[in-house]
Amino acid sequence: MILRLPRPLRALGLALLVAVLPILSSCYVPDEFAAEIRVARNGDYSLTYTGILTWAPLYMQIVRGEVTGDAVQEKIEAIRHDIKRDPQFTNVRSMGRGQFAVSYKRTGNLVANPGMVTFVRRNAKIFNIDARADGTVTVYAETPNIDKARPMAEAGLLVRGTLRVISDMRVVDPGNPTAVYSDKDSDWKVYDWILDGTKPIYPQIVFHR
Repeated sequence: MILRLPRPLRALGLALLVAVLPILSSCYVPDEFAAEIRVARNGDYSLTYTGILTWAPLYMQIVRGEVTGDAVQEKIEAIRHDIKRDPQFTNVRSMGRGQFAVSYKRTGNLVANPGMVTFVRRNAKIFNIDARADGTVTVYAETPNIDKARPMAEAGLLVRGTLRVISDMRVVDPGNPTAVYSDKDSDWKVYDWILDGTKPIYPQIVFHR
């Protein structure tokens, strides 16, 4: 299915997509998501994501009318297959236009395997856990800056959702969470960031084990 812009906005929309294309030529855009990262003092971690991932280049090609008909389905299937190469994705369902409803879960231990944990993958980072040998653990998200976010939004690509970080580690730098509270089921702390697509937010928090 081809996305049709209203006639008065079509020229503006296509111009914005041309401007944004180099920015997003190799990235997924998250939307309507709930992401949770748990990191324990002993190094155990989990990273889960439920929501939409949009492969921006195909989305833009469809909006611009550069890909139609069977070619759209072929490209969608190729992207879906590429996503499913990662067994951490437990569900990948096409929504059309290069958008996929996905579920993802990854677990491990940062003491046994220190380094960088990324979602979606190292060449398409959205959520990250960076564990250093000195015991420092940084959790952060890579979201568009103001110059990129505005044209993305006007092109119909919004970053909306909630990132929740839960940990029993000592906080070194609290960053800028929307809310902080105690986990009702433990003595761990919960840190929430709400992204509503209206302004860039750069989630980051630094712990020490």
